[in-house]
Amino acid sequence: MQLLPALGDALLYDRTAILRGEAWRFVTGHWVHYSWAHLWGNAAVIAVAGCWAERRGSSGVVRLLAFASLAIGGALWVFEPGILQFAGASGLAVALTVYAAARAWQDGGRSRWAGGVVLAGVAAKLLAESAGWQWRDASADGFVLVSMSHGAGAAVALLFAVVTGRRSAAGGDEADYGSAAL
Repeated sequence: MQLLPALGDALLYDRTAILRGEAWRFVTGHWVHYSWAHLWGNAAVIAVAGCWAERRGSSGVVRLLAFASLAIGGALWVFEPGILQFAGASGLAVALTVYAAARAWQDGGRSRWAGGVVLAGVAAKLLAESAGWQWRDASADGFVLVSMSHGAGAAVALLFAVVTGRRSAAGGDEADYGSAAL
């Protein structure tokens, strides 16, 4: 929000604005960040996890991000009614990480080991967050971590990996399925 404050204000997940009909905020809030550190932290994880997913031959990354964006916005709306404003792509970063790790697990061999370690790490992180753990003092940047966004991103990624993994196992490439079930 620091670079283009007016644009950030128009894209921020804002419950009051959504109630006024600005539904796009369900998905655009992920692309607004409260500080440079907030942006770079999310961008670094998205870059690494996105590269890992793409190296796995996972052509559905854009669709995954679209579904995860909607699911996170919806989860915040339903399960976190006290959150009036939300910004950040950490839920999308978790989704990409879980998706890449799950696809690695599905591939077997040494990839299975790496995917399993990452999935176990993310599960531990989600459990710790739900118990109140914070990675760093996020309040120093003026925001608090919203573990619901991470959990929703992880859930969508697991579902997406199962569906796309079945398609790949059936002999088709994910890209061949266009706008099918997912």
